[in-house]
Amino acid sequence: MADDAVTVTHVFPCGTATLPLPGGEAVTCRVAVGHLDAPDTGLIDEMRRRREPTPWRSEAVRGEALATIEARRDLDGATRDGLLRHVRRTPYYEGL
Repeated sequence: MADDAVTVTHVFPCGTATLPLPGGEAVTCRVAVGHLDAPDTGLIDEMRRRREPTPWRSEAVRGEALATIEARRDLDGATRDGLLRHVRRTPYYEGL
């Protein structure tokens, strides 16, 4: 039997996941917009409380999030604009 490892990744409702890195390390990052209003972990809460932002998995994933937020019509203009600024300032991982 080969040494094939199976990796299971759970994406939390707020759009974060803990992804394995080579060498047994792991990193928690945003992989999707998720539920914007998830208490304590969603993007709106992160923005309003000015918490340390959770980095995005990649620049491409962050770009997808920006497009998703721009397209959301259930957000008032001030919240949408604030989220867009917040996400643009949030770092991302390279090579993940």
